[in-house]
Amino acid sequence: MLAGEKAAWEKLELRDPYEVAELAEAEYWEDDDVLVLTVFGQAYLVNTAEREIREIGVHDLHLEDTTHLNLLVPLYLASSAPPVPGGRLVKPEALPGGSAFFKGPHELPTEVIAHHFCSTPDRFIEVGLKLGGSRTDGGDAAVVIPTFTKIPVTVMLWLGDLEFPARAQLLLDATAIQLLPLDALWATLVMTSQAMIQVAGSHH
Repeated sequence: MLAGEKAAWEKLELRDPYEVAELAEAEYWEDDDVLVLTVFGQAYLVNTAEREIREIGVHDLHLEDTTHLNLLVPLYLASSAPPVPGGRLVKPEALPGGSAFFKGPHELPTEVIAHHFCSTPDRFIEVGLKLGGSRTDGGDAAVVIPTFTKIPVTVMLWLGDLEFPARAQLLLDATAIQLLPLDALWATLVMTSQAMIQVAGSHH
């Protein structure tokens, strides 16, 4: 278990599960002493005592395999706070401290998304819907994916042509920085792109 993961579980253990459930827009099942959190539209059982995360949704996306899920789930719950998405979308670089942070090793995974879906906008939308998302306006195709209930990720795709390559953009609600620090938001965006590629690859 990574150090950050261990710290997130320890922080979560100290919090009142009822308060966490309310603030994270999750549920607390008292009889089983577990939290139920929706990630990508799928329900996950989160057992704080056992430090275990288990998907119980019907689609069985197997997203536990994504690198960041085991860190981000306890961290999102442990960091749960009152702000709710207000609908003002921003580039991650526009968040406080974001312009210095989202570069080099923390570059946003937009090129991966653009490359993968450059000629298949319908597939892009289909994958977004499979991840619990919905269509939205923007680019040649755009989806809002509920990576976490209070941290939706808007993904926009512009198709390439002879003059310009395909490109993608990732946007967050301006309140995201009040719920997770920049490094965790970066991991959330990476996990979202990984989930999109994984779902696209598993349904060819």
